Amino acid sequence: MTKNRKLKTAFIIGRWQPWHEGHKELFKAALERAERVAIGVRSTHATDEKNPFNFKEVCKFIDDDLKNEFSGKYEIIDLPNITNVIYGRDVGYKVEKISFEKDIESISATKVRKSMNITPVNNEVLSSERFKRNGHTGGVIWMTGLSASGKTTLAKKAERNLFDKGFNVMMLDGDNLRDGLNYNLGFSEADRHENIRRAAEVASLFAKSGYLVIAAFITPSSKDRILARNACKENFYEVYLSASLEKCESRDPKGLYKKARAGEIKDFTGIDSLYEQPNNSDLIVDTENLNENESLKIMLDFVSDKFPIHNL
Repeated sequence: MTKNRKLKTAFIIGRWQPWHEGHKELFKAALERAERVAIGVRSTHATDEKNPFNFKEVCKFIDDDLKNEFSGKYEIIDLPNITNVIYGRDVGYKVEKISFEKDIESISATKVRKSMNITPVNNEVLSSERFKRNGHTGGVIWMTGLSASGKTTLAKKAERNLFDKGFNVMMLDGDNLRDGLNYNLGFSEADRHENIRRAAEVASLFAKSGYLVIAAFITPSSKDRILARNACKENFYEVYLSASLEKCESRDPKGLYKKARAGEIKDFTGIDSLYEQPNNSDLIVDTENLNENESLKIMLDFVSDKFPIHNL
């Protein structure tokens, strides 16, 4: 990594055994405070079951997670086994503790290490072979928006249209997953987070198998939309169906808004639970003012551009 000593730099230090999503959030918070981040790796490498990874392995974990999105924004430094940080008078830098929400704070490297005893199985069928058969790459179109913004309607129509054009395509809908895989989840913040985590992992598995996945989930929080993107990694596109609460409530095809207003449904997104409007979606479809056919055309044009069919 190219080092520019003149850039304002934040410094984070840890064992990173292994590097995980909580560490990445710390990195991003540090980057918000500077132009680049120096990541110090304490030299406790491969010494015991709590520190099973050597410096090169830790570097690979960090690079694999950061290099695509944050190239040039960090460097990794091998440190001795630092146990105390001591300074005297004001020396021109700030020592700061950053706190996160409970779901980030609760991520445990110990649990991550235990999970790493599982050995993922590599598929015999290569991505190139799937591409040759399908004529397109796999990927995920992740649709987000308020209830009644048109996600399920557009997802169903898009699935039908793309299938007829020869795509290996499938739809993942929030209600369908909650009826089966996620039947045991409610609508607390933690359960919503787990609902999206599971859905994103399923979408990722299908995408890796060559499917074009049309996922329709409210996904109200920005951190969960980031989680979905990180889980799916390549060929992930977020599509925001933009429709106001007033418009969605006037449609109310399932009568859910009416029940929420009456207090029969708690923690309903848009009423007593926040929907964080996306600000960096790959595509915005104005379903408030466009009809179904107009919205579908925008969606299909976008998909055709990102996932062209090749006659092989």
